[in-house]
Amino acid sequence: MSVSLTIITINYNNKAGLIKTFDSIKNQTWKNFEYIVVDGGSTDGGREIIEQNSDISQWLSEKDSGVYNAMNKGIRMATGKYIIFMNSGDFFFCNTVLEKVAHQFESETDILYGDSVYFNDDGYHRIESPPKKITFGFMYSGGINHQAAFIKRQLFTDYFLYNEDYKICADWEFFIVAICLYNVSYNHLEETICYYDFSGISAKPENLAVYFKEREITLQKYFSAFLEDLKFSQEAKAKRIQQVFHIKKFPVAWRFFKWIIGFFLLFLPKFKLKTD
Repeated sequence: MSVSLTIITINYNNKAGLIKTFDSIKNQTWKNFEYIVVDGGSTDGGREIIEQNSDISQWLSEKDSGVYNAMNKGIRMATGKYIIFMNSGDFFFCNTVLEKVAHQFESETDILYGDSVYFNDDGYHRIESPPKKITFGFMYSGGINHQAAFIKRQLFTDYFLYNEDYKICADWEFFIVAICLYNVSYNHLEETICYYDFSGISAKPENLAVYFKEREITLQKYFSAFLEDLKFSQEAKAKRIQQVFHIKKFPVAWRFFKWIIGFFLLFLPKFKLKTD
């Protein structure tokens, strides 16, 4: 019988976080999953508690070349229909999360995603709730948290594994390309899936330059033809433009507004639409 779900945890010298993640997975009331741990050769005792964890289906502990290299190792080891990453320090929102969403694993939807709670030890707390309709504009400025996403494993075969040249944005690249370019199916789960430890590499201010550089590389690689239109769309959201749209709701005011604009345009150089 095939496995419905593979949970993958990657870890490197985060023993305290690993224990929280292990407890969360152990306490799930629905247990028809396999559990894979990919450790980067921890020296803080993490490897020892991995060895002692009887809930783990497969594990390895060896040096890797980065976060996405470790995640790809886990994907290659997985046999489940869906994959979710719950990395050390992250944990499920409650013990019944998987029980609540397990029926969704019988579907053929490519990506199932829910809400997240972002947190860190400094008291940071934010609920992240992606929309039901994923647009290019949303992915451009935001994204789906992969700790709150169940990804059909076949997608990694049909399209690509995570880009190991990236340090931060390979999961974002995967989602935006899969959804906005290849049009894979998705469904927003009306559930909060996880607590996401927002103290990792992607949350550090000193890594913002890398974050934006990797996103720009992806956008230029896959979506360069759309970027100019997107910038125009964002400008259209500016306050003045919104005010114009508000005036347009009132026919008399809108005619008067157009008359005023037309009058002033008579005294300005002729406007030409840019076509190149």
